[in-house]
Amino acid sequence: MKIRPLILFPIALFLFSGCASMNERDKAIELLTRQVAEMKASVEEKGAKLDDLSNKFSLLHEKIEASNAAIEKIAVVPEEPPAGLVVVPLGEEGKAQDMPRDARQERPTEKAASASIGPAKADTPEALYNRGQDLFISGRYGEARKAFLSLVKRFPESSFADNALYWAGESYYSEKDFEKALLRFREVADKYPGENKAPDALLKVGFTLMEINRPEDAKEALQGLTRRYPESEAAIKAKKALEKLSGEKKEGSR
Repeated sequence: MKIRPLILFPIALFLFSGCASMNERDKAIELLTRQVAEMKASVEEKGAKLDDLSNKFSLLHEKIEASNAAIEKIAVVPEEPPAGLVVVPLGEEGKAQDMPRDARQERPTEKAASASIGPAKADTPEALYNRGQDLFISGRYGEARKAFLSLVKRFPESSFADNALYWAGESYYSEKDFEKALLRFREVADKYPGENKAPDALLKVGFTLMEINRPEDAKEALQGLTRRYPESEAAIKAKKALEKLSGEKKEGSR
């Protein structure tokens, strides 16, 4: 039996419209998928920028506190002259010459004066740390890292050493070199467990492990932080990160 052309036309039209609607649906899905990926990348980029701004703000806050402490120290004027200092009244310089040699304050030679000053300011731990801070704040992470690591190498016992090593790790983290950042953060926690940057370093160990997709290791590091430094601000942040990791694990198991 022959099918009439009049019957074939609506069937072909139906099939064609079905294919067209499927193509449109696929295109819509593809567009939505691309938009979601772009939004996710944008959120991650903004998050990275916020982290970077937070780091720079933290360094600025450190510099302000250090400056205030230095100003307060300078402002303290001793009530009495230092022991052994002989005060000579104006107009009585001649009488000072008649005083015994050991009772007179001798004028130091230029050589002695320079020796009393000590090392050049640029060579001190504080100067190296300040230089690293300034370079980090200006976004020159490689140069900042060089200053920080120079401090750690030359003055490992300095009170600035743990901070310098931590910020060397942050410089790698800002450049998304997470493997090297991880090594530096762990080094802070291992070498300076009793210093103020140890909890922050362990927190960043956890965050870095999350960045390189090692959630179980990140969880272990964050739990270790909460056990070792339960009263620290870093421990509070670690607990929030652990809650996030637990939530992601539950969603993934569905």
